[in-house]
Amino acid sequence: MNISEQIRNYRKSVGLTQEQVANALGVSASAVNKWEKGNSYPDITLLPPLARLLRVDLNTLLSFNDELND
Repeated sequence: MNISEQIRNYRKSVGLTQEQVANALGVSASAVNKWEKGNSYPDITLLPPLARLLRVDLNTLLSFNDELND
């Protein structure tokens, strides 16, 4: 699963709107919409607060996997 799907799924699971996420992070709702559509990515400095807001750790948000794949 890519980061856009992760953001959308976890945002919905905690019951937040795109506007609420945007307000909490100091960005526009259209920016959050672009993240969820995969048209752009959050700034790297926003990843830790975004993960906290979505109540997941950063590795989960980024779909980090310890195993290397071919």
